[in-house]
Amino acid sequence: MTVKTLYSVLGVAPSAYPEEIGDAFDRLKLQYPKAKLDTDENARVRFLAAQQAYETLSNPDARSLYDQKLAKAGINVNTQAYAVADGDTGWISTRNVIVAGLILILISGMWVYHARQKAREERETAQRVLRLAEEEKRRQAEIQAQEEARRQIGFEQSQQRQIEARERQLRMESERIGRQVSIEQQNAQRQAEAQRRQEQYAIEQRQRQEQNAKRQAEYDAQRRLQEEKRQLRELCMKRYSRPDC
Repeated sequence: MTVKTLYSVLGVAPSAYPEEIGDAFDRLKLQYPKAKLDTDENARVRFLAAQQAYETLSNPDARSLYDQKLAKAGINVNTQAYAVADGDTGWISTRNVIVAGLILILISGMWVYHARQKAREERETAQRVLRLAEEEKRRQAEIQAQEEARRQIGFEQSQQRQIEARERQLRMESERIGRQVSIEQQNAQRQAEAQRRQEQYAIEQRQRQEQNAKRQAEYDAQRRLQEEKRQLRELCMKRYSRPDC
């Protein structure tokens, strides 16, 4: 199982140089913009952890002490990438850093705890308010639904009465229109019959006229033919003294 350390929080190797640690923290800051930290509690917790890891590992004394704790816990750490000076003054500086780090961790832990507690209380309050609002909304919806049902029943009864009155009026109007249509149909039939007879008479008249015109044309043609024959005989008699040429 992989042990989570401050190095893994920043995503660097235990042998990383201070510049690499600074670069890793800069990259993490880009992943947690202020808008995300203001709205995402988990993001705030992860960013605080990364910030604490950077503050510890960027300080040589605090990093050395942290590596010693890892070594005591059985975690091998390569300390060749950096060096810490020995001596009383270094120990005093290291102790001060440790105390400051512990205070910072304590303050951060308390802030995270209170932030989580406050967020949990706010969520619970919001959920209670939401439940009360939903219950009130549901109660109002039930009252409105009952009132709407009563209005709907009254409206349907009124509509039914209006429909029955319209149906009676339509039946009476339909009967009246039916009688009127029957009379109009009879008149139309009589007019159509008279029109048909007139058209038939006109057709017969045209046929008689066409026959008369045809007979007249035939008669006129016969007369023209006879006249042409007569003229031809006279011409033959004048020229050749005989009726045919």
